[in-house]
Amino acid sequence: MQASAKKQKKAEKLSLGERLRRVVIPKSGTDKSITLAMVCLMIFGSAMVISTNLGTTVGHVRDMYIGIIRQGMFCVLGWFVYCFLSWVFNYRRVNRILQWILVGAYFVVLVYTAIAGIDVNGSKAWISLGLATVQPSEFGKPLLILMLALSIHNMKELPKEKQTFWHVFTIPLVLLLFSVVFVGGLQKDFGSLIITLGIGFVGIMVPSYKNLKGWQHWLLLFFLVMVILFVVGVYVTDWFTEWFSDVPLLRHIAVRIANMKNPYLSIHDEGYQPANALYGIADGGLFGQGFGSSVRKYGFLTQAESDYILAIVIEETGIIGLGVIVALYGLLVWRLLYWALHVKEGADKVLFTCTAAYFMLHFIINVGGVSTLLPMTGVPLLLISAGGSSLMAVCIALGIAQARIVAIRPRIEMLQDIEHKSKAAMDEYHNLQNGRRQKKTTRKPRRRRA
Repeated sequence: MQASAKKQKKAEKLSLGERLRRVVIPKSGTDKSITLAMVCLMIFGSAMVISTNLGTTVGHVRDMYIGIIRQGMFCVLGWFVYCFLSWVFNYRRVNRILQWILVGAYFVVLVYTAIAGIDVNGSKAWISLGLATVQPSEFGKPLLILMLALSIHNMKELPKEKQTFWHVFTIPLVLLLFSVVFVGGLQKDFGSLIITLGIGFVGIMVPSYKNLKGWQHWLLLFFLVMVILFVVGVYVTDWFTEWFSDVPLLRHIAVRIANMKNPYLSIHDEGYQPANALYGIADGGLFGQGFGSSVRKYGFLTQAESDYILAIVIEETGIIGLGVIVALYGLLVWRLLYWALHVKEGADKVLFTCTAAYFMLHFIINVGGVSTLLPMTGVPLLLISAGGSSLMAVCIALGIAQARIVAIRPRIEMLQDIEHKSKAAMDEYHNLQNGRRQKKTTRKPRRRRA
């Protein structure tokens, strides 16, 4: 009894040290390429945010230092969350009751934001926490990814008659409804709404279960129709500009579509920011003007550190800087899709694919908006743009993904090792058989005795 008590005390002592280690170092077995890409993007993004702050806080030295400290705090806190989740996350920890608690808490926060949120350009999407503001809709994206994965994970526990589309995806569909009502309707944040709906679409389309095939086919058809309608209404004709300009809730979308087509028509009004973003991109060239040498951050771009930070990045670091961002994003997305293709569990396929879609959608919509290839929707460039909410949301999503990589990696590597060994054995066998055939063909024929 005493020996067991000593072992227990020793384990408790180790667990205290382990707890400290879990918020500083990712768990062994995580994908180092994902960690490397995330850290490099975080460092590069923080450097660009600090450079941009030099222009947006001219004459306000105190605000500049506060912005630098705030960005550093968000990076450190995000790293702690990332490491902690890579150690502790497990599907079994998030039971059905906890799932509904998380969804209910998210609903309460969205309601509070709609009532008492900070109004920025006619949109109440932020909550003030004193030194920083929080955008709850950013946390809805990793929450939706988690709920989509859990829906597939819990599907096997449902009776066969309840393994239908509505029973399986009940919680994700509720979250998507919240996004349509609050994020798109009340907050007028159509960029976040598009990304949330895109994540939901990917999460529903990935599972390959017979009971879901019918709805997946209809959703795919609906998606294709929407894409065709978007291309025709935005690029081929002026339908959306004419229709949305008559609807007060959608009038700002009509303005952004018009600015995308030609920002120089109202260069001193609504087209001021997209036009200056294009000027900054043009001034960047191949190698850029040099770090800290941007001109557009000095009042020409009012959202230089958030939505339009890519214009500052290209102006200062050129196409080379953009190439670095593309390469790091490509590495991150490639590793996530690699695990999605190699894992057998449907829940993990959904988790990795939706996390990759999360990054891809943000990248495409932000880059398209800054370059006026797409209407600007106010979507940040993840890990590059300033903003603690998006940074923390990314760290949560990647931390959960890393925890699942740690869980599935031994089995995948074992299967790959068996496959390689069996392939080597088959190659050796074929080589042996070919050698025997060659000996038979080269053997001299015996002479017959007279």
